[in-house]
Amino acid sequence: MNKYSISQDVIETIEIECRRSPDKETGGILVGVRVDSCTIVTHCSGPGLIWNSSKHHFTKDTDYAQQTLNLLYEYFGVNYLGLWHKHPSEYPSPSQGDIINAMDEISSTNIGLNELLTPICSLTDSNVTISPFIIRDGSAHRIDWEISHGDCTITNELFKTFWYDSRTGRERLDDEVARLQDQKLSVLVTKGEDGRCRVRATSDKREKQELVFLCPNDYPLSSPFVAILDKETEQYIPVISQNISDWNMYKYMSDITNELSFL
Repeated sequence: MNKYSISQDVIETIEIECRRSPDKETGGILVGVRVDSCTIVTHCSGPGLIWNSSKHHFTKDTDYAQQTLNLLYEYFGVNYLGLWHKHPSEYPSPSQGDIINAMDEISSTNIGLNELLTPICSLTDSNVTISPFIIRDGSAHRIDWEISHGDCTITNELFKTFWYDSRTGRERLDDEVARLQDQKLSVLVTKGEDGRCRVRATSDKREKQELVFLCPNDYPLSSPFVAILDKETEQYIPVISQNISDWNMYKYMSDITNELSFL
């Protein structure tokens, strides 16, 4: 019997994306691993930048989805598992069109899967409901899944590596530093005891402050956590930024510093 598991982080990301598009469909890909009879969802994407949707229709940004998959495969060796998307609340299961598209994808692409995860989400007021399905053999099947809270041995092994250890990650970090330095900022890159990368930027005009970017391990798929450090009080003040709210992998830390006028 197949078992299914999904990360709490993925659940939270899907909920955020659903609330961003209250009046139309949205969605993204699901990524993770299959081990024996267990399917584990470790990451997901949003809709991307160039996507098409209405109240009853969603088409993902294929290029953005592929770049997301490429990035996560290089970081962690994870693969494509399916597509989540939002429906109006009166349609809580995959449509016939969803089933046809999924079966076309299974049969016409070299993904090595005989089923696709296809959870359907709905938004009522501010509450997001996520109903898990798989599509297999021309039909949609309701499934149960466990929500993982960082206690999965398999995924913990995957995440022993860090994004900046990969070639793409190192290139991205070098690019981030160069862009900040082009803004005449002094930049220091440090790593905490947890291995997470911190990028610290200071300006001659703000000698008593330091802008600190804490990068999640799937950076730049997920946005950095950003705070201003007051060097006198040693207190961190969280940053509210439109660039963070609208984050995608094509944005940079320098976009945030420019928005904040931290130059």
